[in-house]
Amino acid sequence: MNNPHLPRFLQGSPANDIVVFVHGFMGSPRQFDSLADAVFRQGCSAAALLLPGHGGSVKDFASGTYVSWQSHVDAEVERVSRDYANVWLAGHSMGGLLALNAAVKFPGNVRGVFLIACPFKITSFSLYAMKIRIKQVFCTKNNPVKAAYLAGSSIKPSPSLIWRSSGPAAELKKLMLAARDNLPNVNAAVTAAYSSSDELTSLDSLEILKAGLSGATFEHVLLTDSLHAYYPEHERELLEKALLKMVFAEHC
Repeated sequence: MNNPHLPRFLQGSPANDIVVFVHGFMGSPRQFDSLADAVFRQGCSAAALLLPGHGGSVKDFASGTYVSWQSHVDAEVERVSRDYANVWLAGHSMGGLLALNAAVKFPGNVRGVFLIACPFKITSFSLYAMKIRIKQVFCTKNNPVKAAYLAGSSIKPSPSLIWRSSGPAAELKKLMLAARDNLPNVNAAVTAAYSSSDELTSLDSLEILKAGLSGATFEHVLLTDSLHAYYPEHERELLEKALLKMVFAEHC
């Protein structure tokens, strides 16, 4: 059976701009299918990455580290920069942290960063978060929320997932601190989307981001109905419009 979580690449024309999409913790390139299609329809190339340790077994995932994730993103940015004059980064959750760090490392290559639910503070043990998770357990696979979470996870289910993910979770915390320290060094334009209903990323992350970005132009989109990995159609459209605005504003 083919792996549904393989990286994706769409070649636009003319080949001047590319958006590189970076998924989050346990995430999948499939999370960006609609956004990648949107930029491609406008003639922009799109690449959705698969981070090390993802797309396979829990054992593979347990070997993932902050350094391996960041090195992979950095290498991809360096590679596409040889062929594209304008590189844009879009990251969901942990992918946003990786994108910000890459923007600092490649200031001459990265034109802008698009963040979705980028976590500088998390609320994973709140009662609200637990309620969302319990609902998913008892919903059928046809439920749109549960379907989105299943499609957005590239790690094969396993009873050992909880204890094997402790190592990568510790690496994520290191990454959160590193990205927060890097915020004053970000010079690329930043657009960020957060949701007041997100059960994992605290809305306080938006304030931390705004306070830390001293050298970048910044815009944000505030959603109300989206969860951490579920975005209803009307708010997916808002994300699409915000991304297209960032990438194509200078061409309008």
